[in-house]
Amino acid sequence: MRKVKIRLPATITNPGPGVSGMALALSLYTTVEIFERSDDKLVVETSGEGAGHYSVGLRHPIVLGMIRLFQRLERAPLGIQINVDNRIPITAGLGAEAAFFLAGAIGANNLLGSPFTRTQVLEIAARAAGSPESVVAAIFGGLATGVMNGDELIHHPLKLAAMQIIIVLPELEHYAERTKAAMPEKVLLRDALHNLSRIPLLIAALQEGNLELLRQVMDDRLRVPFLTSHIPGYDHVLEMARRSGAQAISLSGNGPALMIFAKKDHDELAQTIKTAFENVGVKARSWVLPVDTQGVVISASGSM
Repeated sequence: MRKVKIRLPATITNPGPGVSGMALALSLYTTVEIFERSDDKLVVETSGEGAGHYSVGLRHPIVLGMIRLFQRLERAPLGIQINVDNRIPITAGLGAEAAFFLAGAIGANNLLGSPFTRTQVLEIAARAAGSPESVVAAIFGGLATGVMNGDELIHHPLKLAAMQIIIVLPELEHYAERTKAAMPEKVLLRDALHNLSRIPLLIAALQEGNLELLRQVMDDRLRVPFLTSHIPGYDHVLEMARRSGAQAISLSGNGPALMIFAKKDHDELAQTIKTAFENVGVKARSWVLPVDTQGVVISASGSM
């Protein structure tokens, strides 16, 4: 019987003007164990963040990731056990669902004796998750880019300075549902050019750890104005964070989690931002996290 244990990091995407295609891995993890059962049952047991949020049957994203790979080979184990210990908040913009899809694809590949290369598994997971940049960053760690060109995944890891990043997550009911239609179908050309012209500077700032440059180029005109209108007190929180030493702030993914970059006093700043949310009646949680540079960790045992 084969057994595989997979640890994957959280990822933050869309930093500032870098809309789609760029992600950064954080030291906050989901751990998934997958192994064959002696019967024909599919059993998914979950603990930690989001336990009970997803179906524990065929609609769980880990299972969907496995199914995508099994379909390519037209074979699968008879019975499968999946144990999930998740520390990444779900529906928060921190890449939990992408990590689940990727864990499923990696686990399925290992259960079948690794017939696919890492690149092929990446492509399968990226198509299933719909967020290739998150999948690539979760695999490689650090800062990475990833886009789909038809069925081909184009990706590249990028140099990243060592840094700690503050994550603050306001607890907002129905945020995901309210923001589904928030993004406009069309944007102004000048706003698109505003974002595009800042991406090289954004990458340079992250690679050099230049937080002053990061502050100057973090403005996004394509997503943030439409999404933050659904975060109560966002302007107040932004002002308090800047007064307290935050250099750069952006939504992670589509939010509502915020990524905050600062030179020092990270714990104190995280508390200040939480208090700012509480001042407008919103509870919030926070983490101060170093960048994950390892990416996926896989341990496998057993034989076919």
